[in-house]
Amino acid sequence: MSNVSKLNAVILSTPVTIDGEKVEEITLRKPSPGELRGLSMVDILRMETDALFKLLPRITQPPLTPAQLSREIEPEDFTELATKTLLFFVKKEQMEGQFLELEA
Repeated sequence: MSNVSKLNAVILSTPVTIDGEKVEEITLRKPSPGELRGLSMVDILRMETDALFKLLPRITQPPLTPAQLSREIEPEDFTELATKTLLFFVKKEQMEGQFLELEA
């Protein structure tokens, strides 16, 4: 087993059952602008739970339902899903260690 973790995947603390199968890893994919429709970007970036309950079912593979998110996903896994979702909103250059500076 590899110690390398994917930036767009979360290994669940407690597996969930989706379509009769035990799922231990959830993969996230970059949302399209259409999948952000009806959501506030500010709420997503603030990791507002209600916004994530709408967005995550649209971008998780296998797809998680809002009911699974609220009842079956552990809080630490939900937090990791939310945090990794934010990575899709950061430019590649920022991920490579360049920092933004605020102008005075």
